[in-house]
Amino acid sequence: MTIVGKPSPACFVASSFHRCFRVATVAIALFLLGHPSAQAQNAQTQGGVFQHKWSSPIPPDAITTTDVENALVWTRHLGAAVDGDAGPYLRRAISGWQTSKGFQATGTLTASQKMDLVREGLKARDTHGWALMIDDAIGFSVGIPTKFSTPQPPTRSQGDWWYEASGAFGHTVTVIPRKAACASMDEMFNALLSISAPDREVTYQARKDDWFVIAGRRGEHRFYTRAQCRDQAIVRVIMSVHASQAEALGFMFVAVANSLSLKPTLNAQAQPSPRIVFPPPPPGYAAAATRPYPSPPLTPQIPEPEPATSRAPTGAVDKAGKTASIRLTLFDGIELKPREVFERASETVYVVRTGQKQGSAVAISDREVVTNCHVLDSNLRAVLERDGRKQNATLTSANPKADRCILTSEAPLPKWVRVRPYADIKVGERAFSIGAPQGLELTIAEGIVSAKRVIDGERLLQTSAPISRGSSGGGLFDAQGQLIGITTWMRKDAQNLNFAIAAEEFAR
Repeated sequence: MTIVGKPSPACFVASSFHRCFRVATVAIALFLLGHPSAQAQNAQTQGGVFQHKWSSPIPPDAITTTDVENALVWTRHLGAAVDGDAGPYLRRAISGWQTSKGFQATGTLTASQKMDLVREGLKARDTHGWALMIDDAIGFSVGIPTKFSTPQPPTRSQGDWWYEASGAFGHTVTVIPRKAACASMDEMFNALLSISAPDREVTYQARKDDWFVIAGRRGEHRFYTRAQCRDQAIVRVIMSVHASQAEALGFMFVAVANSLSLKPTLNAQAQPSPRIVFPPPPPGYAAAATRPYPSPPLTPQIPEPEPATSRAPTGAVDKAGKTASIRLTLFDGIELKPREVFERASETVYVVRTGQKQGSAVAISDREVVTNCHVLDSNLRAVLERDGRKQNATLTSANPKADRCILTSEAPLPKWVRVRPYADIKVGERAFSIGAPQGLELTIAEGIVSAKRVIDGERLLQTSAPISRGSSGGGLFDAQGQLIGITTWMRKDAQNLNFAIAAEEFAR
């Protein structure tokens, strides 16, 4: 594989993930240049052919230099800005592709080679389910490989909009409203660079005009952050892949970064209205394929629930104690103050009541909460309480031996939380328990992650954050308000010896 980029100050060069991190496999190199203006970017990055889905023959005269660049990105021979520049670095990338196909490496494509290259690039693009996530209400668009990233409805946290997608290719867009946002880009850039963790390494950084790029590794993951601003807000895209998938998926960092486009003016206070738009057929064929993408749920009007024992649950209870709704995300941002952690995370924590028994639970999707099975005490139904509102929930998955239970709410849940992978959690980092000890709703306590344990095959977090009676099933959160564990039990004969089930254990 040969990946070529232009050597400018704005060029991201992580020459071989695997050599850089001493893993013996084929080298990957990634490059990223500064982008053209947002108004011209879509036309420049898509070209004449790559903006369409082709089932008919491609007219040779429709292929532009930009299309050739896009094809080389998708065939993993070019990792630079797609800008229509037919310079020496493009010729080097063409030579790399020619060599891989057994052609003479001339750096200039024949008509048949050009057609073969573009077809190969289009096939790779479509194989990865490439589409644009477009939000006209806010004013941005960005590419997303839908075969490897499943978009979720946007959520709001601390005034920011989060567009998250779960899957092998981590993909999170954050819209951050700020006054004179571009003037604060240096502050954000430096804050992200200053994050200190023993297993975090920044392999490339670039800051120019209205954008910056930070890329590197965190534990077993490779990450790539691209941010761009307008006066009203900053739009940041964070991508990540597991190291084992870097060879297969890491090249898409370039494709996604190239695709980010902002309108001249952002409306960061608007209600998001994103949609997923796949490349349409060329003019004269069927209309564009568009898949609806729902807006975030509004705060529901929740009726007073029936008693928890009044109705049997519908359907059988799964025995895994896991759910496919959990969205994993890495810790790669600024640590928040305790009050900020509480504001962000507490809206996802509920009191759980089953008759006389009471505990806590944490929402991980718009319908599901996770808790400990011992909180439910063999009940198949429970009542979720928060801010004086009550709603029924039904047990849908239970593994009593592992003490993992999933409840599904009858009414939508307005807020839910993201989950940190167990491997990303570090001993010594700050941790916050939020639950309902002794029935006192929404109580926060601070500590650290004291140790990571595996007991009877289950991954646990030992923490100094206090856990009291009634806190079982509550959340153990990191310094960004992301869920790292479900508080489970404490040693009564010891001080600050508390345990939480790793939140990732609940992920199917």
